[in-house]
Amino acid sequence: MSEADHGEVPMVPPTLDRVVLRAFCLSAVVCRSFIDEHPMDDQCRTLNARIIPWLAEVRAESELELWEAAALAEPLGHLPIQTRVNSSWASEGLAVLCWAIERFELPAHDCCVDPKAVTNAVEFLQPVAATLARRVTLRSCNEIQTGADRAFAVHWRLRQFSLTCTHMDFADFARNAWFGPLNIEGVTLADSDLSIGGVPIARAGPAAVQTAASIAVERHRAFNWLLGYSETYSEVDTST
Repeated sequence: MSEADHGEVPMVPPTLDRVVLRAFCLSAVVCRSFIDEHPMDDQCRTLNARIIPWLAEVRAESELELWEAAALAEPLGHLPIQTRVNSSWASEGLAVLCWAIERFELPAHDCCVDPKAVTNAVEFLQPVAATLARRVTLRSCNEIQTGADRAFAVHWRLRQFSLTCTHMDFADFARNAWFGPLNIEGVTLADSDLSIGGVPIARAGPAAVQTAASIAVERHRAFNWLLGYSETYSEVDTST
């Protein structure tokens, strides 16, 4: 029987053009999240005034989600705190999209991306960005699936640790998980468990673990969007 016979919606991965447009939108909200803290700074005001016209130049307005459009329309300095926080963490998802078009190398699972570096990767606020989709290629489905599998594994361990706060032999679990083996190839471990800052997760500080968890959910969301889990980026399921 087909997926439709079961009432399931088949996954349709986004096209290269759509990945680029989504990356443009994420770069815009990431930038806005940081400059919003400095509403009286002349350089920040100048940057803010350029964002919406640039999105029009690169024809990305249609890709903006309602919350993104609303955030960008707010006067500088008026973003709700939670919107600012959410927008800043979007840099981690943007990094995945930039990796997918071979413009950025993903840092380790416990290392935040440099927001400026990742927005520069999509030529943010540059007129030449309008031709970016013609100058990049999208990684293969197999590469994206492998990246998604690793993102799931890291996210799963972080969520599981939030429930138990105890050490586990993650290497062994990954090989023998009851729901199927987890791909942790290339994932840094310490004492057979997920490494956070060079030590096993159970010995890492709460702030470092929370940072890694925030990174994990955003990267997991981006990978799942690339796989076609949802047409709307912010509605992508990141269940583990």
